[in-house]
Amino acid sequence: MKAILLSKFGEPEQLRIEEVALPKAGRGQVLIRIHAAGLNPVDYKIRNGSMRLMYKTRLPMIPGFDVAGTIEQAGKRSGFSPGDRVFAAIPSKGGGYAEFVATAEKYVCRIPEGLSMAGAAAVPLAALTAYQALRKTNSLKPGKQLLINGASGGVGSFAVQIAKAMGAVVTGVCSTPKLDLVRQLGADHVFDYTAGDFSRTGERFDTVFDAVAKSSFGRCRRILKKDGRFISTVPNHGLFWHMALNVFRSKKAGVILFRPSGTDLGAIAGMIGTGAVRPVIEQSFPLEQAAEAHRRLETEKVSGKLVLLTGAPDH
Repeated sequence: MKAILLSKFGEPEQLRIEEVALPKAGRGQVLIRIHAAGLNPVDYKIRNGSMRLMYKTRLPMIPGFDVAGTIEQAGKRSGFSPGDRVFAAIPSKGGGYAEFVATAEKYVCRIPEGLSMAGAAAVPLAALTAYQALRKTNSLKPGKQLLINGASGGVGSFAVQIAKAMGAVVTGVCSTPKLDLVRQLGADHVFDYTAGDFSRTGERFDTVFDAVAKSSFGRCRRILKKDGRFISTVPNHGLFWHMALNVFRSKKAGVILFRPSGTDLGAIAGMIGTGAVRPVIEQSFPLEQAAEAHRRLETEKVSGKLVLLTGAPDH
């Protein structure tokens, strides 16, 4: 099969298309013919080596955690059958930038009716991160006051929609060109970070979700309510220090590291099925243009998600 192989950490040019062996599905796994693969910021950080310790990256590897496609092979007792349209977030070893992937059935979910393969590939990691972060901070309740920093990005765009679907009052922080997008996603209020410091407003929030890991608990503590929660998508020493002090104060700091889950993905699929949530795709690239896609990804200015297409028919 064709796959994008990373054999050496470095620039996007290290991503090369190669012929590799077809993976085999083991017990409890399914083999998926990939039609589309989603890209996430963690992909380029793994590629350049900055996340090698956290993800224990071993080279060569096939990057990518988000896939959408059709079941090629499933076990006799599987809940899936060949031809089923599915999507999944696969674990940290990756394997998504390819024509096929074998992964545990527990990570897989059927694609909602009406959602394209590209749209489905844009969902898993980002939507799961948003959903699990909001659940962790007890933000999925009507009336909760929530601020999302990076509301136009992959995780942020899903966080806005999921929070609104659950009845929260959402303030989205983004740059000037993306204010309209965040409003369209359902945010009650928008804040242009190029025009001021969102942590200096007089507003108070139950939760501040730093979906782009560009802020800090120290900076955002002043805008949290008495029992407010700050949560980031990237751990660092400063955040761990604040988390260690959580026991001594009512305002808490935390981090979300997404967990692949077909069950959680099913909950998100339900929201997509009702129209409450939709993926935002800035651009799709053919698989062989993975390096070009990474160059765009690395700007960290993507609206929503980028997707790789393998050339398999979208049905």
